[in-house]
Amino acid sequence: MHNKAVPSPETPPRQFPEHLLTALQQLRAAILETLLAVDAEPAKPQELARRFDLNKNLTWKISKVVGAADPYEAVPHIPGAAGLRIFLRALQNGGAPAALVEEASRAAREFDRVVKVHTGDRDTLDIMVGGLLPAAQQHEQIAQSRKLAYRGNSGTLGVRAKAQLMLAVLAPNEADPDRADLVQVGGLVGLRRLRPDVRWLLFRRERWDDDGPHPARDEVEPLDPAFSSGVPLLGDFCSKPIPDIDFVAGASEDQYELPPGPVGNTAAFTCIYGQVSRRVGDAFARSEGEYSEIGCNVITPAERLGVDLLVHRSYEWAMEPELVMYSRLDGGAIHPTARRDRNVLPVTERVNDLGWGITALATPILPTYGTLARMVFDRMGWDPEEFRALRFSMAYPPIPAVALLRSALPVR
Repeated sequence: MHNKAVPSPETPPRQFPEHLLTALQQLRAAILETLLAVDAEPAKPQELARRFDLNKNLTWKISKVVGAADPYEAVPHIPGAAGLRIFLRALQNGGAPAALVEEASRAAREFDRVVKVHTGDRDTLDIMVGGLLPAAQQHEQIAQSRKLAYRGNSGTLGVRAKAQLMLAVLAPNEADPDRADLVQVGGLVGLRRLRPDVRWLLFRRERWDDDGPHPARDEVEPLDPAFSSGVPLLGDFCSKPIPDIDFVAGASEDQYELPPGPVGNTAAFTCIYGQVSRRVGDAFARSEGEYSEIGCNVITPAERLGVDLLVHRSYEWAMEPELVMYSRLDGGAIHPTARRDRNVLPVTERVNDLGWGITALATPILPTYGTLARMVFDRMGWDPEEFRALRFSMAYPPIPAVALLRSALPVR
């Protein structure tokens, strides 16, 4: 009887960060050692290109690979397999020892193996490395991914905007100071259809409480009396003629839709709405762990999202809000009891303090924005110097998503 050999269990693949870091450091060290063997200066890519008759772009990448302070920063600059072969062959022809060139070639093959095992391609590698970078580099990588998504979403969905803006003002209700009034002004700047058959959801207004979607209608008043029913537009701040907008009332949300129509720059328009919700929520908590959340739904592909929150001086608890962004790709609600943790999005932007009043609110995105803010305070009868202005801005915001400014309510 013959005994069959029992195969040993396969060694499980190494975890991505460890495997990548090891391969990166080996490749960087091997390239540097090969360069030093021929007295080449890696920090001078133009000199490398002249001496070894190489493409300047290739030597610039090599310089970045070797000189990066953080090894992960080197990843986007690593040339492809063909480029590395050309570079190493030039160094060998220039006198580099064959053993060092072979070691660098072996390190390059190991790096390619990391890509094959863990990501499949270099584009995916760059995305995955983004999560390992320092915060500043993460910001750049995430912003680039969002820009690509903006282009793809615009083409797929057939609509795009220059910007989406929201101005929210939070103040005590005059008759019931334990409850808050919330003014919300928002809209799209430079909205264009890219296809004539597109019907597009411009805005939605959702109602919920701690237990979920809330069917009861709250006390909402339009800021412009001329639009007292249907869509609460601010006529003085919309393009003329004002486009047709369909109002769709739902059980726990209202929707405002743009019907099909003309396309391109000649049909681009700006659409701004404004309303005040009276006694929209409690200004104090019954117990620890209750929050105030002011949200901006992001539905439309836009080049920029700008959100301003102005907080009455009596609401000190709301003057340092946390910025959180959730994806809505699953179509679910974002009320407090929803499974939010699975949908949280990376955000490297921060909320900036603009000081008291509305003087600092002017923005080139909407030249009339300062006038718009002044109109809001005039109609509410509030003194803007009693309010602290907070702002965050994001290029190419992800869609569909909701951006929340969240503050812990004080217990009383």
